[in-house]
Amino acid sequence: MALILLTNDDGYDAAGLQALYKEMKKRYDVFVVAPHAQQSGSSHSLTLRKPIRVEKLHDKFYIVGGTPTDCVLLAYHDLMKTGIDLVVSGINHGPNMGSDVFYSGTVAAALQGASLGIRAIAISIMGDASCDFTSAVKYSCDLIGRVLASDRRDLILNVNIPDGKIKGEKITRMGKRIYKDKVIRDRAKKNVIYSIIDGVLSYRADNDTDFKAIDNHYVSVTPLKLDLTDFDAMEKLEGHLKARSG
Repeated sequence: MALILLTNDDGYDAAGLQALYKEMKKRYDVFVVAPHAQQSGSSHSLTLRKPIRVEKLHDKFYIVGGTPTDCVLLAYHDLMKTGIDLVVSGINHGPNMGSDVFYSGTVAAALQGASLGIRAIAISIMGDASCDFTSAVKYSCDLIGRVLASDRRDLILNVNIPDGKIKGEKITRMGKRIYKDKVIRDRAKKNVIYSIIDGVLSYRADNDTDFKAIDNHYVSVTPLKLDLTDFDAMEKLEGHLKARSG
Protein backbone atom coordinates (compact mmCIF):
# COMPACT_ATOMS: atom_id res chain seq x y z
CA MET A 1 0.00 0.00 0.00
CA ALA A 2 1.34 3.41 -1.00
CA LEU A 3 2.50 5.72 1.79
CA ILE A 4 1.28 9.28 1.25
CA LEU A 5 2.18 12.44 3.14
CA LEU A 6 -0.84 14.76 3.31
CA THR A 7 -0.44 18.43 4.24
CA ASN A 8 -1.91 21.84 3.40
CA ASP A 9 -1.66 25.54 4.21
CA ASP A 10 -5.18 26.12 5.59
CA GLY A 11 -4.50 24.23 8.80
CA TYR A 12 -5.05 20.68 10.02
CA ASP A 13 -8.77 21.20 10.70
CA ALA A 14 -9.59 22.72 7.29
CA ALA A 15 -12.60 21.22 5.53
CA GLY A 16 -10.66 20.45 2.33
CA LEU A 17 -7.90 18.48 4.05
CA GLN A 18 -10.34 16.63 6.29
CA ALA A 19 -12.59 15.61 3.39
CA LEU A 20 -9.64 14.33 1.34
CA TYR A 21 -8.08 12.59 4.35
CA LYS A 22 -11.29 10.69 5.09
CA GLU A 23 -11.44 9.24 1.58
CA MET A 24 -7.71 8.65 1.11
CA LYS A 25 -7.56 6.54 4.29
CA LYS A 26 -9.78 3.97 2.59
CA ARG A 27 -7.21 3.39 -0.15
CA TYR A 28 -3.76 4.34 1.10
CA ASP A 29 -1.50 4.54 4.13
CA VAL A 30 -1.93 8.25 4.89
CA PHE A 31 0.33 10.23 7.22
CA VAL A 32 -0.84 13.78 7.98
CA VAL A 33 1.58 16.52 8.99
CA ALA A 34 -0.26 19.84 8.72
CA PRO A 35 0.03 23.37 10.12
CA HIS A 36 -1.73 24.24 13.35
CA ALA A 37 -3.06 27.50 11.92
CA GLN A 38 -3.73 29.24 8.63
CA GLN A 39 -0.58 29.65 6.51
CA SER A 40 -1.97 30.93 3.22
CA GLY A 41 0.50 33.13 1.36
CA SER A 42 3.45 31.74 3.29
CA SER A 43 5.06 30.57 0.05
CA HIS A 44 8.23 28.50 0.62
CA SER A 45 9.14 30.04 3.97
CA LEU A 46 10.55 27.78 6.66
CA THR A 47 11.54 28.06 10.31
CA LEU A 48 15.28 27.95 10.96
CA ARG A 49 17.16 27.64 14.24
CA LYS A 50 14.03 27.99 16.38
CA PRO A 51 12.01 25.23 18.07
CA ILE A 52 8.87 24.17 16.19
CA ARG A 53 5.98 22.78 18.23
CA VAL A 54 4.83 19.38 16.94
CA GLU A 55 1.78 17.75 18.49
CA LYS A 56 0.61 14.18 17.84
CA LEU A 57 -3.17 14.41 17.53
CA HIS A 58 -3.58 10.68 16.94
CA ASP A 59 -1.82 7.87 15.08
CA LYS A 60 -0.11 9.20 11.94
CA PHE A 61 -1.63 12.65 12.39
CA TYR A 62 0.62 15.52 13.53
CA ILE A 63 0.00 19.25 13.98
CA VAL A 64 2.91 21.64 13.39
CA GLY A 65 3.34 25.19 14.67
CA GLY A 66 5.00 26.24 11.44
CA THR A 67 4.68 26.53 7.67
CA PRO A 68 3.73 23.94 5.04
CA THR A 69 7.42 23.67 4.13
CA ASP A 70 8.22 22.97 7.79
CA CYS A 71 5.61 20.21 7.74
CA VAL A 72 7.19 18.42 4.79
CA LEU A 73 10.71 18.75 6.16
CA LEU A 74 9.70 17.49 9.62
CA ALA A 75 7.82 14.57 8.09
CA TYR A 76 10.71 13.57 5.84
CA HIS A 77 13.61 14.02 8.25
CA ASP A 78 11.96 12.99 11.52
CA LEU A 79 8.35 11.82 11.72
CA MET A 80 8.27 9.49 8.69
CA LYS A 81 11.89 9.41 7.52
CA THR A 82 11.63 6.92 4.64
CA GLY A 83 9.28 5.36 2.18
CA ILE A 84 7.11 8.32 1.18
CA ASP A 85 5.60 7.55 -2.23
CA LEU A 86 3.75 10.83 -2.76
CA VAL A 87 3.25 14.25 -1.19
CA VAL A 88 -0.30 15.63 -1.49
CA SER A 89 -0.98 19.23 -0.46
CA GLY A 90 -4.62 20.30 -0.17
CA ILE A 91 -7.43 20.48 -0.86
CA ASN A 92 -6.85 24.22 -0.60
CA HIS A 93 -9.76 26.60 -0.11
CA GLY A 94 -9.49 28.86 -3.15
CA PRO A 95 -7.50 28.60 -6.40
CA ASN A 96 -3.75 28.72 -6.97
CA MET A 97 -3.37 29.63 -10.63
CA GLY A 98 -0.90 31.61 -12.71
CA SER A 99 1.78 33.36 -10.67
CA ASP A 100 -0.17 32.60 -7.48
CA VAL A 101 2.14 29.58 -7.29
CA PHE A 102 4.96 31.86 -6.10
CA TYR A 103 2.95 32.92 -3.05
CA SER A 104 1.07 29.71 -2.31
CA GLY A 105 1.90 27.64 0.75
CA THR A 106 -0.08 24.80 -0.83
CA VAL A 107 2.16 24.72 -3.89
CA ALA A 108 5.30 25.28 -1.80
CA ALA A 109 4.62 22.08 0.16
CA ALA A 110 4.47 20.13 -3.10
CA LEU A 111 7.65 21.78 -4.37
CA GLN A 112 9.42 20.91 -1.12
CA GLY A 113 8.39 17.29 -1.54
CA ALA A 114 9.73 17.34 -5.09
CA SER A 115 13.03 18.86 -3.95
CA LEU A 116 13.40 15.79 -1.71
CA GLY A 117 12.89 13.52 -4.71
CA ILE A 118 9.23 12.68 -4.05
CA ARG A 119 6.38 13.01 -6.55
CA ALA A 120 3.99 15.73 -5.45
CA ILE A 121 0.54 17.16 -6.13
CA ALA A 122 -0.87 20.52 -4.98
CA ILE A 123 -4.68 20.54 -5.12
CA SER A 124 -6.94 23.59 -4.87
CA ILE A 125 -10.65 24.21 -5.43
CA MET A 126 -12.36 27.37 -6.61
CA GLY A 127 -14.74 27.39 -3.63
CA ASP A 128 -14.20 28.27 0.00
CA ALA A 129 -14.51 26.13 3.14
CA SER A 130 -18.30 25.98 2.82
CA CYS A 131 -18.36 24.36 -0.64
CA ASP A 132 -19.21 20.74 -1.38
CA PHE A 133 -15.93 18.83 -1.67
CA THR A 134 -17.49 15.57 -2.90
CA SER A 135 -16.55 15.90 -6.58
CA ALA A 136 -13.15 17.39 -5.79
CA VAL A 137 -12.29 14.53 -3.44
CA LYS A 138 -13.43 11.92 -5.95
CA TYR A 139 -11.36 13.49 -8.71
CA SER A 140 -8.33 13.94 -6.44
CA CYS A 141 -8.29 10.29 -5.39
CA ASP A 142 -8.53 9.21 -9.04
CA LEU A 143 -5.61 11.47 -9.98
CA ILE A 144 -3.55 10.24 -7.04
CA GLY A 145 -4.04 6.68 -8.28
CA ARG A 146 -2.90 7.61 -11.78
CA VAL A 147 0.18 9.44 -10.51
CA LEU A 148 1.19 6.49 -8.32
CA ALA A 149 0.78 4.17 -11.31
CA SER A 150 2.92 6.40 -13.54
CA ASP A 151 6.53 5.62 -14.39
CA ARG A 152 7.42 9.29 -13.95
CA ARG A 153 9.26 9.87 -10.69
CA ASP A 154 9.68 13.64 -11.11
CA LEU A 155 6.07 14.76 -11.37
CA ILE A 156 5.03 18.03 -9.72
CA LEU A 157 1.41 18.85 -10.49
CA ASN A 158 -0.50 22.01 -9.63
CA VAL A 159 -4.18 21.08 -9.80
CA ASN A 160 -7.14 23.46 -9.70
CA ILE A 161 -10.68 22.09 -9.52
CA PRO A 162 -13.84 24.02 -10.43
CA ASP A 163 -16.52 24.33 -7.78
CA GLY A 164 -19.50 22.21 -8.78
CA LYS A 165 -19.78 20.07 -11.90
CA ILE A 166 -16.52 18.88 -13.47
CA LYS A 167 -16.67 18.58 -17.28
CA GLY A 168 -13.29 16.90 -17.59
CA GLU A 169 -9.56 17.50 -17.28
CA LYS A 170 -7.15 19.74 -19.17
CA ILE A 171 -3.35 19.75 -19.12
CA THR A 172 -2.53 23.44 -18.92
CA ARG A 173 0.18 26.06 -18.63
CA MET A 174 0.32 28.84 -16.06
CA GLY A 175 -1.90 31.74 -17.02
CA LYS A 176 -1.39 35.46 -16.49
CA ARG A 177 -2.50 36.68 -13.08
CA ILE A 178 -3.07 40.43 -12.83
CA TYR A 179 -2.48 41.98 -9.41
CA LYS A 180 -4.03 45.37 -8.71
CA ASP A 181 -2.36 45.86 -5.37
CA LYS A 182 -2.82 48.80 -3.07
CA VAL A 183 -1.56 49.78 0.36
CA ILE A 184 -3.99 51.24 2.87
CA ARG A 185 -2.40 53.25 5.65
CA ASP A 186 -4.43 52.29 8.70
CA ARG A 187 -2.92 54.63 11.25
CA ALA A 188 0.32 56.26 12.28
CA LYS A 189 1.73 57.20 15.65
CA LYS A 190 5.00 59.05 15.95
CA ASN A 191 7.49 57.11 13.80
CA VAL A 192 5.38 53.92 13.52
CA ILE A 193 3.06 53.31 10.57
CA TYR A 194 0.45 50.54 10.36
CA SER A 195 -0.47 49.63 6.78
CA ILE A 196 -2.64 46.99 5.11
CA ILE A 197 -1.74 45.42 1.76
CA ASP A 198 -4.94 44.82 -0.20
CA GLY A 199 -6.16 44.93 -3.77
CA VAL A 200 -8.11 43.17 -6.49
CA LEU A 201 -7.12 40.03 -8.39
CA SER A 202 -7.83 39.60 -12.07
CA TYR A 203 -6.49 37.33 -14.83
CA ARG A 204 -6.13 36.78 -18.57
CA ALA A 205 -7.74 33.54 -19.74
CA ASP A 206 -5.55 32.73 -22.75
CA ASN A 207 -5.89 29.39 -24.53
CA ASP A 208 -4.31 26.36 -22.83
CA THR A 209 -4.04 28.17 -19.48
CA ASP A 210 -5.27 27.12 -16.06
CA PHE A 211 -7.63 30.12 -16.00
CA LYS A 212 -9.24 29.12 -19.30
CA ALA A 213 -9.78 25.54 -18.15
CA ILE A 214 -11.44 26.64 -14.91
CA ASP A 215 -13.63 29.18 -16.76
CA ASN A 216 -14.92 26.27 -18.85
CA HIS A 217 -15.46 24.05 -15.76
CA TYR A 218 -12.54 21.71 -16.45
CA VAL A 219 -9.93 20.65 -13.92
CA SER A 220 -6.63 22.35 -14.65
CA VAL A 221 -3.51 20.20 -14.29
CA THR A 222 -0.30 22.19 -14.68
CA PRO A 223 3.06 20.40 -14.52
CA LEU A 224 5.70 22.42 -12.66
CA LYS A 225 9.47 22.13 -12.36
CA LEU A 226 12.02 23.16 -9.77
CA ASP A 227 14.57 24.67 -12.17
CA LEU A 228 13.59 28.31 -12.85
CA THR A 229 16.54 28.91 -15.18
CA ASP A 230 15.61 30.82 -18.35
CA PHE A 231 17.60 28.66 -20.76
CA ASP A 232 16.48 30.67 -23.80
CA ALA A 233 18.04 33.79 -22.31
CA MET A 234 21.37 32.24 -21.30
CA GLU A 235 23.14 32.60 -24.65
CA LYS A 236 21.78 36.09 -25.24
CA LEU A 237 22.81 37.18 -21.76
CA GLU A 238 26.30 35.77 -22.21
CA GLY A 239 26.67 37.67 -25.45
CA HIS A 240 25.37 40.86 -23.86
CA LEU A 241 27.75 40.64 -20.92
CA LYS A 242 30.71 39.95 -23.23
CA ALA A 243 29.78 42.91 -25.37
CA ARG A 244 29.58 45.16 -22.33
CA SER A 245 32.90 43.91 -20.91
CA GLY A 246 34.68 44.14 -24.25
